[in-house]
Amino acid sequence: MTVAAAAAAGAVGLVATALVAGAQTSAADPISLTLNYHCTFPLVGSQSLKVVINTDLPTTVNTGQPTGAFDIKAVSTINADTVSGLSLIGATTLEGTATASATVAAPSLNLPVSVPITLDKTNIPASGEMNINAAGKTPSLTFTQAGQAKITVGDLNLKVTPRKADGSVTGITPDGTIDAPCTQDSGQNNTLATITINGGGGTTTPPTTTPPVTTPPTTTPPVTTPPTTTPPGGGIKYSFGITGQTALKSLGSTAPITGSFDADVNLSAKTFTGNLQLNPTHTEFKLFGFLQGSSDVKVVQNGPQTGELVGTGFKAHIKFDTFLTTVNLFGIPISTDPKCGTTSPSTSEMTTGPDFDLLKGGKLSGTYSLSALQNCGPFNDIVSAFAKSDGNSLDLTLTKK
Repeated sequence: MTVAAAAAAGAVGLVATALVAGAQTSAADPISLTLNYHCTFPLVGSQSLKVVINTDLPTTVNTGQPTGAFDIKAVSTINADTVSGLSLIGATTLEGTATASATVAAPSLNLPVSVPITLDKTNIPASGEMNINAAGKTPSLTFTQAGQAKITVGDLNLKVTPRKADGSVTGITPDGTIDAPCTQDSGQNNTLATITINGGGGTTTPPTTTPPVTTPPTTTPPVTTPPTTTPPGGGIKYSFGITGQTALKSLGSTAPITGSFDADVNLSAKTFTGNLQLNPTHTEFKLFGFLQGSSDVKVVQNGPQTGELVGTGFKAHIKFDTFLTTVNLFGIPISTDPKCGTTSPSTSEMTTGPDFDLLKGGKLSGTYSLSALQNCGPFNDIVSAFAKSDGNSLDLTLTKK
């Protein structure tokens, strides 16, 4: 994702070089320019990108003489959060194109330039920052009026495709390709070079180019996926809908589960805190194998939920209290106290399935225990003896909102 921005910045320098490069007889001086950007992507929101442009540019050029092509190289560094985001969707390589903008200001000239560049396929590390190299050649330009030319570097637009190890796309968008804008951070010196144009001629005829640089610029369509909300502290927010069921081992019953799970993720630490909301449900059971009973069940999280990112999924440490808001035997209510519930919270270590995808969702499962009950009316001890149990299962399906 943001790796492409680095290469795009290289393209900017590439164009700028072409526009100010001196005549073949001019001495070229090494130039290095460092710029910082923020690029907006699905999944990880706005992320920082540093780009270092390196090239050799002349300090002077002559009017009427083609500059010829010059080589340019760029090195960009994407942050660890972006690398983690790529890993979370199972990406192992990144490829694509970028469009870089630059401006050449010279006597009687203010020329915007937009240049496309192809990015080399680059391996994505498991963690930490990632460096990307880009290289290219400038077009040639001929200036027709003496004075000074100033080259400034502008914003970037990316069109990149992260791929899995087998070459398939990740599914981050319908076709797997990301369109993302990168905005240059304010307050920077974005001047690549200031060049003196020597020679006579008082003409104000605009410079000619070989090949032309005034062809319609390549444009990148706007981002179609709304940017992910970025909570305080540099995290990102994931939201899932929940469907599934729980099996109560000792009661021999099941109960459907619906709800939602929202998590604030720290990509660098690969941890999260979450908010679990489960809707009230209902279960039918039998005591002693023949006493027909039923209960309305309410599950309430006990404090913030926590967990760690593992592979393309996660492990969650779930803690909750269970309340039996009504308990019936043979259709007769024996408890209607909303405080009827477990004496201590349940915990569960829940893990996602091997095919879990943070972009789409997937399976999440675990087991838990129920403690004894309290506040459940005159039959509390009987119902409690059956409800108290270990090895109850939770089998859920999470769907990305």
